[in-house]
Amino acid sequence: MADALAAELEARCDGFKASFGGEELKRACATLSGALIGGALQPPLAALAEDADLHVRELAFAARQYAVATAEQPGDFEGLYNHGLVLQELSGKLPPGSAEQAAMLRTACARYEAALALRPAAHAALYNWGVALSDLARAVKAGSPAEATAALHLASQKYARSLQLHPRNPQALNNWGLVLQELSSDARSWGERDALVRGAMDKFRLALRGRPDFDRGTYNLGTVFYTFAMALQGAAGARRSHGAGGAGAAGARPAAPADAPPPPRRLAASPPPPDAPPSRGAREHAVRGLLAGAAQYIALAHALAPARDIYRKSLSVVRAMLPLPFLRAGHLSAPRARSIGTVTETWRRDWFVLDQHSLRQASSMETSLSTAGAGVPSASQQRAGGGGGGGGDDEPLVLPLRELLAVRRCAEPSLPEGGGIWVSTAASPAGTYLVADDGDAADAWVDALVLCAHLVAAGAADALEEALAPVRRGKHAAPLG
Repeated sequence: MADALAAELEARCDGFKASFGGEELKRACATLSGALIGGALQPPLAALAEDADLHVRELAFAARQYAVATAEQPGDFEGLYNHGLVLQELSGKLPPGSAEQAAMLRTACARYEAALALRPAAHAALYNWGVALSDLARAVKAGSPAEATAALHLASQKYARSLQLHPRNPQALNNWGLVLQELSSDARSWGERDALVRGAMDKFRLALRGRPDFDRGTYNLGTVFYTFAMALQGAAGARRSHGAGGAGAAGARPAAPADAPPPPRRLAASPPPPDAPPSRGAREHAVRGLLAGAAQYIALAHALAPARDIYRKSLSVVRAMLPLPFLRAGHLSAPRARSIGTVTETWRRDWFVLDQHSLRQASSMETSLSTAGAGVPSASQQRAGGGGGGGGDDEPLVLPLRELLAVRRCAEPSLPEGGGIWVSTAASPAGTYLVADDGDAADAWVDALVLCAHLVAAGAADALEEALAPVRRGKHAAPLG
């Protein structure tokens, strides 16, 4: 109706032009703001007020207005908070790492701090303060590493407080995980690094389990595994080089194809920490496991968002570490079907596989296929802990993904030693208990089941199948193991 009225008025009144606050009015305000306030502003805000981008000029005008308003009314929470938001967004228009960018981010942090003094329970202000501190750490890291580290520690505190007020916010969990991952790169010992890396993993896991469609959190969890594997492998190479008087470092890290993307958040080369794991065998086993974990989460991220080019390229680097054509393979202990609910309940440790269809006890052929990859134990190793295809007269356990209702970790005291998992299905709502060899393996199984079940429910099983397709001849992936 408004458009019809405007057209009628314009037809009747020569020279009349209707405006209802649309793009024309915005452009006029932005142009006037540049002319009116440009001379009164301090650089770099004055330059931003004259920017060719309409949105940037609007932000500069808003920053000026909020500065004036909060000076007159210092108790205005909304004004202080919005001023911080505007300055934080404007900082992204300045040269990365410049003194001007750092100064604007410090001012944004001060605005959030003032706003929270008025309203301490404002979780959004805490969250955005954490984001601004993370941005500040990146801006000053080259020139002031100590300030960058302090900003990251403070950001961690803000995310923690924000999540206390607004639990399980996936974006806050994801950002907190990124902060811990960044802090781990400067850890002084393997113990400290391990604690920070595990903290980052926990945050990403909470994010993806709370929101299984969160592809960025899934991908970031994969990069944590990959980064830690490269750090462990790099430390081993540096130790061998040190022992050989500088020779022997070549080959410490696997080669990557020339067109491969840069390793996600790889740690800078540094001397091996004094408390690095001493056993070469233990290191190699840990690296294989970490790379297999990285491949699992990167494949899942690719299945969640197949159009994201970075996921596709990263998957090409780590695909060789998957137990193709499966997403995950490994030992799980399950109760013998005939003994469930009896006083003589017995458990059997078997080899399981997970693909786009189900989690199941592997057949002999599936066992051979899944143990041929670089990320899982050899066939002889897995046979030492239990064969495939069930045992005795029991039917092999099969849990179809389309029937999954819930999956979670459990700490039932009656279960065998290891990491407990509870899986509820449409056929068995009361749940089936499984036990992984340890807590880390149990977490990885739970994550994989949660995300695979989400993909199947969302009609994206084909995307997961494509991610798990073996590499065609003529195409190569980086030999990461």
